[in-house]
Formats: sequence, C-alpha cells, structure tokens
Amino acid sequence: MAIRSDTAGAEKSYLQDMLADAAGCVLEIGCGDGRLTRKFHERARSVVGIDLPDALQPAGFTDLPQAQCLAASAIKLPFRDGCFDGAIFALSF
Repeated sequence: MAIRSDTAGAEKSYLQDMLADAAGCVLEIGCGDGRLTRKFHERARSVVGIDLPDALQPAGFTDLPQAQCLAASAIKLPFRDGCFDGAIFALSF
C-alpha cells in the first residue's frame, strides 16, 4: 500500500494502526529519508530508524525531535534485546 501523496490519510492511518495507541520506543527498519516515520511518529514516545549507509538520509529526521536515524543493518541489529516496544518494516526493498 504505497500512497505517495496520501491526501486522504490512508497510508498514515495504515501505519498508525500497526502501533498501539501509546507505543513506547519503536524501531523502524529501512527508514530511508523518514517519509514513513512522519506518518506514525505521533503514536510513539520515540523512534529509532535504521537503514544501510547508502540509503540513509539523516536530514529527513531534523524536524522530528523524538526520532533519530542510524546507519545499521537489520541482519545484525546494534541494540540490546528488548529495548524496543515495537518495530516497523514497511516498504523496504
């Protein structure tokens, strides 16, 4: 369900439905430029986005104070077990 111009809010609603109403810390795998992060960040206390170094665009996160992005691979996550309340892996190829 990739809706680039999401004028009806369908993509945002879909992504927010993946998270609990008051999600704690969420990991977004394959965050890219943070386009999807903007659509679900309201539900999370904080968001950590990861992507491969050549796909990562940290400038996309500058207006999201409760979000950060890191260069990392989902194959070997650089986090301790249980430090996230949820994870989103959407529209990553």
